[in-house]
Amino acid sequence: MMIKQCITVLLLVLLPSLGLAQNKEANQPTEQNQEQYLKLDYFKQVAGVALAYTPMSLKLFDFITDWIGKPYRFGGESKRGIDCSAFARELYARVMGEYLPRNSRQQFKYVQTIKKEELQTGDLVFFKIKTRDISHVGVYLSDNKFIQSSKSGVNVASLDNSYWKRYYYKSGRLTKM
Repeated sequence: MMIKQCITVLLLVLLPSLGLAQNKEANQPTEQNQEQYLKLDYFKQVAGVALAYTPMSLKLFDFITDWIGKPYRFGGESKRGIDCSAFARELYARVMGEYLPRNSRQQFKYVQTIKKEELQTGDLVFFKIKTRDISHVGVYLSDNKFIQSSKSGVNVASLDNSYWKRYYYKSGRLTKM
């Protein structure tokens, strides 16, 4: 049997049990849902990030795949180069339809701080890297992973990494501005 047929059979068996929307006439998952589920499953395998199957997480996945690997540039605000706070701002605008100020210190003023254990997809994680002030921000995904723009470009990083553990400051959830 071809691989595509195997995947289709597997999806037809698994998707209904995951509570995904189904085509009521045929009582089968729609093709669009199959494709979206596969995108999120692929992201889980490649980046180690399990996003819940929601419209926001699908939008987030599309945003991330469009930006991943783009270069870092201090003060940058485009795909030719972007810094951490501009990236967080762009993600919030495009994925969540929310406004964030331009720099990480200002962004911190608009969040309600939360414990690391309370992090949810879309929350902000702040770092103080070799300074007393907040100097870096990322957007939490899940499984202790966050998306950021750093010296190595736009990438997924882990809060469990010793570097990020060392400089982690606080996490926050955006309050309505």
